[in-house]
Amino acid sequence: MNDSETLSDKVSRFQMYYLDLIKTAECEPNLANEKVHSKILCCSIFDAISKSVFPNIHGNRERFVELVRLCESWPESQKISLLHLVRLFEVTQNLPSNVKQLKEFSKNTFSKLFPILNGLYTENKPISLDTDIDRVLLLWPKQNGKPIKIGGVLPHQLKHENLLWLYRNSVVHEYRAPGEGVEQGRYNPEFAFYQKVTIVSSITNKEMIYSNQWELVYPASFFVELCKQAINVASAIHLKNNTCPFTAYSAGTYWIPDFNNI
Repeated sequence: MNDSETLSDKVSRFQMYYLDLIKTAECEPNLANEKVHSKILCCSIFDAISKSVFPNIHGNRERFVELVRLCESWPESQKISLLHLVRLFEVTQNLPSNVKQLKEFSKNTFSKLFPILNGLYTENKPISLDTDIDRVLLLWPKQNGKPIKIGGVLPHQLKHENLLWLYRNSVVHEYRAPGEGVEQGRYNPEFAFYQKVTIVSSITNKEMIYSNQWELVYPASFFVELCKQAINVASAIHLKNNTCPFTAYSAGTYWIPDFNNI
C-alpha cells in the first residue's frame, strides 16, 4: 500500500480490484455447469463489497440486503414475488379468516399475469410484473398495526431482496441454483425473470404426459451487473464520506482480526 495515495487513488484501486474479479466470474469455464461457479463468485464479491460499505454491521444477511437496497439498477428488489405469495396459500393450512381478500388478490393477479397454457414452448416474463409490497401490505392481516405471520411467513420474506439472499445461500453453501429454471441458449438477460417450463412425467409410444409451471430465474448476467452497480455505490459512498474502502477488511499477520489491532 502506498501511503501517498489519495482517497481517489484508493477508490480507483478498489474499483479495479473488484472489476478484475468480476472478469474472472464472467470467464468461460465459470459459465459451465449452469453458471453456478460464476454466481458463487459474484455472491462472494457482493458480500465483500457490502462489508466495505457497512463495516459496523456484523451480520452478513443484513449487510447484503442493505447493499441490495442501495442498488438503484434493481428496483424490483422491493417487489413481492407473486409466485411465492400464491404458493404460501397453497401450502398453509388453517389460514386466518381475514386472509381471504389477500389470497384472492394474489391468485387472480398471478393467473392474469402468468397464465399456464398447454404447450411445450418456453416463455419468459420479467419480474417487473410482480406486485409492490405496499399493495400486499394493504391486504395482509395485521395485529396491533403489524403484519401477522401466515404459515410462519412475514411479507418481507417474499420480497426479491430476501429471495436473492436465499439464492446466495443455495449457491454458496450447497453449490446449486434453486428452482427448475434454466438460462437457455443466447437468452442471457441482465435482469431477473420468470420462465415457463415443461415438466415431463411420462413418455409412451402414444403420448407424452407433461405439465407447465413458472419458475423464478436469477441469471448470471444479473449477478454480474448487480456487482458492478455495488462497486459504483460503494465508491460513491466512500468519496462522499471521505472514508477508505479498505478499512473494513482485516489486515495483518493474524487471522483473528482483533489480534492485529494492538
